[in-house]
Amino acid sequence: MAANAIHEAVAKLEAAWPAWQIWTVFRAVGGVIWCARRWDDESRVLNADSPDELAGYLGAEAAAD
Repeated sequence: MAANAIHEAVAKLEAAWPAWQIWTVFRAVGGVIWCARRWDDESRVLNADSPDELAGYLGAEAAAD
């Protein structure tokens, strides 16, 4: 995934989930990790292998609230 595509995906996730901080971590081997944590609770961090997987985790978190 190109850098611009990653930035666009982060922006879409941030727009869909404004209570969450979204970022990526570039691994030396294995691609990108997608990360999120609530702005009001930094103790819970979600990690995923793709933006779609992260969106699924965010949806599950919202359903649990």
